[in-house]
Amino acid sequence: VEKIPKSFESVDHYLGSFHYSLLEEIRADISASLEVIDKAPFGELIYFDEKPLGSLFFKVQVDYWRKLSGDGKEPYRTLPGDIVIISDAKPETASDLLRLGWNWTFAFVTRVSDGESDDSNASTSFTVKVARDIVISERKQKSLYIVYLVNVLPSKRVWSALRMRKNLNLIEKVLCSENEKQDEDKCDVCSTSNNDGLSGEVVNNLLSKLNDSQAEAILTSLDSLKCCHKPSVELIWGPPGTGKTKTMSVMLFILLKMKYRTLTCAPTNVAITQVASRLVKLISESFNNPSAEMDICPLGDILLFGNKYRLKVGQDIEEIYLDYRVDRLVECLVPVTGWKHCISSMSGCLEDCISQYNIYVDNELIKLKELSDQQEAQKEKEKISSLIDFVKSRFKSTASSLRRCLLTFCTHLPLSFIREENFEKMVRLISLLDCLEGMLFQDNLGSKDLVQLFSCQQPIEVSSDSFLDEWSLPCLRSQCLFLLKDICQSLGELSLPRAMSKESIREFCIQKASLVFCTASSSYKLHPLDIKPFDLLIVDEAAQLKECESVIPFQLPCLRHTVLMGDECQLPAAVMSRVSEEAGFGRSLFERLSSLGHSRHLLNIQYRMHPSISQFPNSSFYRNQICDAPDVKHKTYEKRYLPGKCFGPYSFINVPLGKEEMDDVGHSRRNMVEVALVMKIVDNLYKGWGGSRKKLSIGVISPYAAQVLAIKGKLGRRYDNLEGFEVKVKSVDGFQGGEEDIIIISTVRSNLGGSIGFLSSLQRANVALTRARHCLWILGNEPTLLNSNSVWEALVLDAKERQCFFHADEDNDMRTTVLDVKKEYDQLDDLLNADSILFKSQRWKVLFSDNFRKSFVKLTSSRLRKSVISLLVKLASGWRPKRKNVDSISESSSQIVQQFKVEGRYVVCSIYIQKDSTYTQVLRVWDVLPLEEVAKLLKRLDNIFSMYTDEFIKLCKEKCLEGDLEVPKIWMLCREISQYKSISSESQLNHESTGAEDGRSCVEYSRVSESLLLMKFYSLSSGVVNHLLSDHHGEALDLPFEVTNEEREIIQFSRSSFILGRSGTGKTTVLTMKLLQKEQQHHNSVEGLNKAGKQEVNQFEGEADEDNQCVGEAIRETLRQLFVTVSPKLCYAVKQQISQLKSFACGGSFSAENSLLEIDDLDGTTQFRDLPNSFIGIPYMKYPLVITFHKFLLMLDGTIGSSYFDRFHLKWDLFEDRSLRSAALRSFIREKEVNYECFCSSYWPHFSTVLTKNLDHSRVFTEILSYIKGGLKSGDFHDGKLSKEAYISMSEHRVSSI
Repeated sequence: VEKIPKSFESVDHYLGSFHYSLLEEIRADISASLEVIDKAPFGELIYFDEKPLGSLFFKVQVDYWRKLSGDGKEPYRTLPGDIVIISDAKPETASDLLRLGWNWTFAFVTRVSDGESDDSNASTSFTVKVARDIVISERKQKSLYIVYLVNVLPSKRVWSALRMRKNLNLIEKVLCSENEKQDEDKCDVCSTSNNDGLSGEVVNNLLSKLNDSQAEAILTSLDSLKCCHKPSVELIWGPPGTGKTKTMSVMLFILLKMKYRTLTCAPTNVAITQVASRLVKLISESFNNPSAEMDICPLGDILLFGNKYRLKVGQDIEEIYLDYRVDRLVECLVPVTGWKHCISSMSGCLEDCISQYNIYVDNELIKLKELSDQQEAQKEKEKISSLIDFVKSRFKSTASSLRRCLLTFCTHLPLSFIREENFEKMVRLISLLDCLEGMLFQDNLGSKDLVQLFSCQQPIEVSSDSFLDEWSLPCLRSQCLFLLKDICQSLGELSLPRAMSKESIREFCIQKASLVFCTASSSYKLHPLDIKPFDLLIVDEAAQLKECESVIPFQLPCLRHTVLMGDECQLPAAVMSRVSEEAGFGRSLFERLSSLGHSRHLLNIQYRMHPSISQFPNSSFYRNQICDAPDVKHKTYEKRYLPGKCFGPYSFINVPLGKEEMDDVGHSRRNMVEVALVMKIVDNLYKGWGGSRKKLSIGVISPYAAQVLAIKGKLGRRYDNLEGFEVKVKSVDGFQGGEEDIIIISTVRSNLGGSIGFLSSLQRANVALTRARHCLWILGNEPTLLNSNSVWEALVLDAKERQCFFHADEDNDMRTTVLDVKKEYDQLDDLLNADSILFKSQRWKVLFSDNFRKSFVKLTSSRLRKSVISLLVKLASGWRPKRKNVDSISESSSQIVQQFKVEGRYVVCSIYIQKDSTYTQVLRVWDVLPLEEVAKLLKRLDNIFSMYTDEFIKLCKEKCLEGDLEVPKIWMLCREISQYKSISSESQLNHESTGAEDGRSCVEYSRVSESLLLMKFYSLSSGVVNHLLSDHHGEALDLPFEVTNEEREIIQFSRSSFILGRSGTGKTTVLTMKLLQKEQQHHNSVEGLNKAGKQEVNQFEGEADEDNQCVGEAIRETLRQLFVTVSPKLCYAVKQQISQLKSFACGGSFSAENSLLEIDDLDGTTQFRDLPNSFIGIPYMKYPLVITFHKFLLMLDGTIGSSYFDRFHLKWDLFEDRSLRSAALRSFIREKEVNYECFCSSYWPHFSTVLTKNLDHSRVFTEILSYIKGGLKSGDFHDGKLSKEAYISMSEHRVSSI
C-alpha cells in the first residue's frame, strides 16, 4: 500500500492509486469482524442446494438467525454483498477456524429471496457464492452453520468503478492542480451565448431569503452549467450552522424550475434523506396556495432510491421513494382495475345511472320470483336499494377509485411528462367530484331530481368566473363528463409504462425524474440503465466521501459538471485500516482540491449557535471567518434551562474525580462519574421542563462507544414517549449533521499523562462543539485536557479566560452525585487529595503521603476504607476525639503526631506549617497501619522531626478552638520561620562566598539509596550549596549524599560513562551529582576568569543588567549540559535542585523549604512551556537543560532543517497556529509510543491464543523490552532477567550505528 498522491499523471495512475488501499481496507474490515465473531449473527443451515459440479453458487436456507442485534447496533438483515462463513461448527474465535479438521469457507451473498416481506426479520433464504467447495460427505453427518461477518457491497462497487473507463470528463478535470485555470478554460462558444438566466417570482423570492454568500454560491455554481463543452468542478464550503442544507435545497429547486436533470449524492443514507426531506418541504410550501382548489403537490420529478431498510424512509419522503412510487403506479396502470377502468366507470355512472338502476332492480326482481317462500321474498324485496341509495353508493365507490388514481398520477408522474395543463385538469376533476359527491348526499335531494339530473344529455356551459359551490348538479355533472373524456384522451396519448413489469416502471421513473437522490454507492445502479444523461452532479457532505467513492457517479454517461458541498474541518470518512488511513485512503476529493488551492465558496454566516458557543470553533477551526446571524445574537436566543452559573450558554465543567476505564471487552472507554453527572443534569432538565408545551431537545455526545452505551443503559426508556422532551445519546460520528437545543459533551478521559487518544482529532472536536443551539456544557478533566497538547488544551484555557470554567463540586447536586458514584464503585482512593471534593472546603487542609495512599488502596474491606475516609473528613472539619485511641507512641513524636484508631488500624497524622500567603497549620496524614507497624513509622518520623527547629515544633503544637472544633492557626508573613535546625559552628563551612546564608544551613546528610522517592523531593541545604560552589582549587568534592566508593568514582570520572544498574541502585543520584560537579567546575572557571579580567567589576552588582548578573557578558561562557529522563516527575525534581543552585550562584537566596507541589500534578509539557522546540537560540540561563525524552525529540526535530515527522503526513495544513501544530506533534508521539498499557490494549489481543494461553502479558512485554535492550541473547536467560555481569558483558559487544 503506497501513499496516494495529491496530483496524478494520468487517468490510469489516478484510478490505480486506490487499488491496494481498497483491498487492504476490505481485509481490515473482515479481520475486525473476525475478532468479534462470537457476537456475530449466525444460524443453522437447514437447506443447502448443490448446483452442478464445479459451480460455486448455492441456494441456502437458515432455520432462523440468532444474535440479530447487540451493543446498540441496528438489527441485522441479510443483504447482497454480505460476507459470511459457512462451517460445520459454530466458531467462537477466529483461531477456531485454524483448528485441524474444521471444514469451512468464506461465502458471498449474491441474491436475497424477494418472497420474504417481513420487515422485522432477516431473510432466511438466499443465494451464496462460496470461496471453495465444502466437503459434502461431512455435511450429511454434521450440521452446517452460517455466520455473518461484514457487508462489502460498497467496496465491491468502488472496485468495479476503479476498473471502468467510461465517461472520464470529470476525472480528467480533477487529476491535478491545474484547475485554477478556470478563467482561461472558459468556453468561448458558451460564454458569449445568450441565457435567460434565473427568472420567476418563486425563484427570486427564494434567493431573496438567502444571505449574500449563499446566493453567490448558487449563482456561480449554476453559471457553470451554461457550458456544454468543458467540465467544471465547484466547491461550496459550509461550516456548521451556515445553512448548507438550505442552500442546497434552494439550488435544487431552482434547477428543477430551470429543467436541469440533476443527480444528488451523499456518502450516507442519513445525509441523503435529510437533503431530500428538506427539498420536499420546500416544494410543498411553494405549492401550498390557500386560494387553490386542491392542495396537491406534484413530486414526480423528484426520486429517491436505495436500500429501504437503511434509508429508513419516513412519511415526509415516502412519496418520492422509488419502491413506494412503483407500487402506487402499478395499481393505476393495471388494465382491469387501472385508470382507464376508473374513468370509464365514472363516465358510465354519470351518463347511464338511471338505466343502470333499472337493470339492477330488474335483476333483483328476477331473483325474488325464484324464491318459493313469500315471507322471505318480501324481506328480500325490502332490501332493494332506492334510486337515491343506489346512486350514492355507486358514485362513492367509483369516485373513490378514480380519485386515488388521479392523485397518484398528479403526485408520482413528473410534471414535465404529464404536462401542466393535464395536471390542472386532473386537479379540477378531483374538486368537481368532491363537490358533486357533497351535493348528491344532501338530505333534500329526491328521486325526481335524480331522474331529471341524469336524463339531461345536453352539455351545459358554465362561466369560468363562477365558483364551484354556486354550480347546480346538472352543471357539475356536465363538467365532470367533459373532463373525464378530455383527461382520458390526453393520458392515452402519453407513453405510460405497462403494469406487467415492475422493472419497466422503475426505469420509467428514473428516466423521467429531474432530480434523483441516492448515496454515492447506490449510484452504481444507474450505470447499466439506458437513461437520459444528467446535467449536473451535486455531492452533499463531500468531505465525508472517500475520493475513490466519488469515481462511481463521476463516470455516469455525458456528465460534465459537479458541485461538491462539504467541510473538511468536520469528520472525514471512516477508515478501518491504519495502513490505508496513513496512505490517505480516507481523504475526500473536496479535501484534496482544497489543499491544492481550488477556489471555494464559503458560507460565512451561521444561524445555529449562540455566539458564546460559536466563538471557540470559529477562532480555532475557521480563522474567524464566520459571522453570527442577527437572530442568534438577539437576547431572546439566550436560554436559561437550569439555575446556576455553570449552566449558561457555554461552560466547561471540570470533573476532577472522574476515572476512565475500559469496557468489558477492552475495546472502548467509559467514565462512570461523568455518566452519573450526565444523568443528573438530564434529570434536572426534565424537572425544570415539567411538562411545558415548549419543545426541548437534548443531545448527549461522547467520543467513546462504551460511554454512549453506559449512558443509554442508565437512561433506559425513561424519556422515550414524552411529547416535547427528547433526549438523544450518540457518538460524535452519529451526531454529524445534527443539532439540539442543549448539548452535553462527556469527554471521558481522565489520567495523569494527558493521554486522550482519538479525542485529539480536530475534526471530531469541531463536530462535537458545533451541535448546540442554545447551550453547550462540556464535562471533562481539566489536568488531562490541559496536558493533552491538543485543541482541548486551548479550549480549557479559553474557557478560563472567558470565565466559563467551573468545577463540578461548586454545584451541590453535582458534588453529591460525584460522591455517590465514588462510593458506589468503591473508588474512594481518588478522594485522597487536598483539592478533592471531600477536603477542598474543609477547615483543615489535608496533605496525604504516598505511603498512606498505597496503604489505603491495600485495605481489602470496603467498609474499612469508608470508615477511614469518614474519620479524615471529621478531622478536616475540626473534630477531635475527647479520648485518644492510642496504644503506643514515640516519646519525641508525641509532641505533634496523633494516632486515631479505626477498626483495628491506626491513622497516623501530624500538624505541619505550610507557607503560602500566610503561615498556616495543615494536617499531614502519614499512613494507615496495623498496630505492630506503627512503632517503625514513628521512629522514622522521630528522625525527621529531630531536624525541625524548636520554634517550628512549638507552632505545630499550638491550638485554636472554636467551640468544640479545633481550627488551624494562621500567622502573617512578618518574619521568616525556620523549619530546620542550624548546624553547629564547628561543622559550618566557612568560605568567602558564604555569608549570612550559613546561618540557615540544615542537616541533610542523609542516605538516599533506600528510596528513589526521597531523591525526587530532596532539597540541598544552603551550606552544601555554598561548599559545592566555593572550592576554587578544584579539589575533590564533599558530596551532599552518602555514596559508595564505586559511585564516587563514576561521579568524578571526567570522560563519558555508561552506567548499568537496576531500579533503585542509585543511577539517578550518580547522574545528578555528576551534573552538579560539572556546574561547580564551570562556576569556578568562570569566576576565576572574571576576577582576572575584571577585578574592578563587582559580579553581583545590583545595577548590572540581566545579562551581567552572574559574570560579565564579554567573558561569560555557557556550559550547555543536557539531562534527559523519561519520567516528568523525576525531571521536575532534578530541575528544582538545579534552579536553586543557579539562583544561589547568581546572588539570590537559597530556599531550604520543601516544595509542596503535588507530584501527581506534574506532566511532561507544562514545565517546558518556556522552552522552544529547538536547541538553537536557547538563553544561557535555561542551562542546564533538564527535559524529558519527549521534549528532547521535539527540540531535536525543530533543530534540523526538515521535520522528521513530515513522513507521517500529519495534517499541518488544517491550521496555521504553531501551538496547535506543536500540540498535534506531541499528541502523535504519545499515540505512537508503545508503553505497557498500549501493549495490553492494542497488541496483546492480536497474539495467537494458542501461543499465549499459558503466558502472562506483563512477562511477554518485559521480555520484548529485554530483547530490545540486550539483543538476541537476552532471551536465553531465565525469566528474561540478566545478572549484572551478563548485562555488562552483553553491553560490551553493542556498537552504535549513529
